[in-house]
Amino acid sequence: MILVAGGDSFVYGAELKDQFPGYSMSTYPALLAKQNNMEYVCAAWSGNANNAISRMVITTCEQLKEKKEKIAALVTWTFFNRYEFRFNYDTKQKNSPWYSINSWSVLDNTSEIEAEFKSKNEQVLNFQKKHINTAKLTGISEFAKVFFKHVGNSEYYELYSSLKEILFLQFYFAQNNIPYLFVSADNVFFEHPNFLRQQDVFLDTIYKQIDWNKWFFFDAGSKPNETNYPRGFYQWAAENKYQMGTTHPLEEAHAAAAELIKEKFNELVTQPMEQNSIRNKISP
Repeated sequence: MILVAGGDSFVYGAELKDQFPGYSMSTYPALLAKQNNMEYVCAAWSGNANNAISRMVITTCEQLKEKKEKIAALVTWTFFNRYEFRFNYDTKQKNSPWYSINSWSVLDNTSEIEAEFKSKNEQVLNFQKKHINTAKLTGISEFAKVFFKHVGNSEYYELYSSLKEILFLQFYFAQNNIPYLFVSADNVFFEHPNFLRQQDVFLDTIYKQIDWNKWFFFDAGSKPNETNYPRGFYQWAAENKYQMGTTHPLEEAHAAAAELIKEKFNELVTQPMEQNSIRNKISP
């Protein structure tokens, strides 16, 4: 049995000790796979937008299906203000010509980025400087500024775009009988969707099609300065003061998250896979 993990840097394992030279085995999806004696395939990438996440997960699942593998998935959706495009030129990045942009893509220097760091790290800061310079040289920076000015900074558009990807992947899993669990990195579902849904029937229609029973959310905070609705992994880890890298929760947070998610994971992933295996054995 194989667990396919989709997501961004939180799932890839950025800033975790064992992240190099590839993805980490200390993230909560990897820990859950280990606890259940499952093989583990990471289909995540640092910086991924939600449309990148759905694209990479489906591609990975299809490759494994061709090998007749038994698969399940744990997908952690990322911040909604990220967008992936397929550019007409080499973006100078590993996944070129695919490229995910976000609100940092419009910046001309790293001082604003460094201000968001939970801890100082010159190596990470230098990487961000190089990233910005490359985006300027390729034209992505110019594109990002125009996109965010006219479209990308709309709370409505970012919510609509991501909900479509979530529904898209939900339908894919259902169509292919793949057990799955969805988690969020930063949960905006309870922040402003009711107001936006009242404004637009199209957004409301998509929202109602999503099976929210297939999700795990961390409990809402109880203190005045904490999120007062169900939280995503990053919100929960930051507000509970787990040790952080520059922008990523570290090993202790992942281990604690795996313990909290374990029961829901068993309900939606482990048990359905075992039932499918039994049915396959008794089928003529």
